[in-house]
Amino acid sequence: MTHALAERLAAVASRSTLRLTTFGRKTGKPHTVPVWFMVEGSTVFLGTLKLKRDWPRNVKHNPSVKLEIGDLRLTGRAHRLTSAAQLERVVGMMRQKYWAAWIGSWFGLGPEGAFRVEIEP
Repeated sequence: MTHALAERLAAVASRSTLRLTTFGRKTGKPHTVPVWFMVEGSTVFLGTLKLKRDWPRNVKHNPSVKLEIGDLRLTGRAHRLTSAAQLERVVGMMRQKYWAAWIGSWFGLGPEGAFRVEIEP
């Protein structure tokens, strides 16, 4: 599964955004937003400039997520990265993929948080 998943993710890794569906912390209703993402092997990482956005707060309450990347549909559980080293690694990946993140880093701008999504079989 991991090798096949890595191949499927590699095929869509260059896309600019994915559609992330979280579930409302109060209503439980699905909430879908476009989000920047990075892929490393069979792992998907998400970053956010603001942890007070709805989707990070929804994930804190209920880590179940759905991802749509082109025709690829996945479900998983998103977990916030808490160590500075993990966050810096994902920020580096983000700067490599997105020129706006790279330029923002010149001005001290960057994500407040990052998440790792464990894809379900």
